[in-house]
Amino acid sequence: MDEKVLVTNIQRMCFHDGPGIRTTVFFKGCNLSCPWCANPENISVVPQEYYFNGKKGVYGTYYGANDLLKEILKDKSFYGNDGGVTFSGGEPLLQLTKIENVLQELNDREINICVETALQVPYKSWKKIENYIDVYIIDIKLLVEEQCAEILGGNINCYLENMDIIHKTNKQIIFRIPLNYEYTLAETNLTRIESFLDKYSDVPVEIFKTHTLGANKYESLGLHVPKLKVVSDEVVDNIAERFRRKSDNVIINQM
Repeated sequence: MDEKVLVTNIQRMCFHDGPGIRTTVFFKGCNLSCPWCANPENISVVPQEYYFNGKKGVYGTYYGANDLLKEILKDKSFYGNDGGVTFSGGEPLLQLTKIENVLQELNDREINICVETALQVPYKSWKKIENYIDVYIIDIKLLVEEQCAEILGGNINCYLENMDIIHKTNKQIIFRIPLNYEYTLAETNLTRIESFLDKYSDVPVEIFKTHTLGANKYESLGLHVPKLKVVSDEVVDNIAERFRRKSDNVIINQM
């Protein structure tokens, strides 16, 4: 039986979702509720009708494994030695096990596979597909246990256990840290992040400001648009310098 996965977008010629030129597949469905989320259409695990500026549509299309593979392979000639496919979301680890045959086919064709994840999915539920993954882009959000649970709906112990497992595999890892005054830039959280980076000082770190580019999508779903204070460039520069005391490679990503 051809398993189906729920996808909101297949974005081609991407340059910021892993090494080289990439095709990014956005899965629909997430088990966290980040207050600054820029992709609210990827949170629910079912298709959603939307209405915006007089236009109607549906967020989410079901793809069979074979159809998804065909879409990815359309871009194979652009990947070169470094590029490939990135599975994002939502949370891709919730669905990737459904398309293990696609991952196997991509591996057989030597196409690099990257997963962009919040890493809050129990390891036992995605263990069987870990060997197919070449690159992990891992979010660092709220590392204080109570805040991770109450604000994100996450489990910090699950996150830390997964991180230890992945780091021991010697797979390529990239950390991504969203910056906002209201949550991630709280001093208690920054202190936890510094301790975390100390432990994984060999992993490159990207920092970026959270933004309001998803406002139209919130409105199209009839949801409240998050109102977050804009982080200044000076603060971003200061945070970069602060983290560089802990990590070998910190860059500012202009997302």
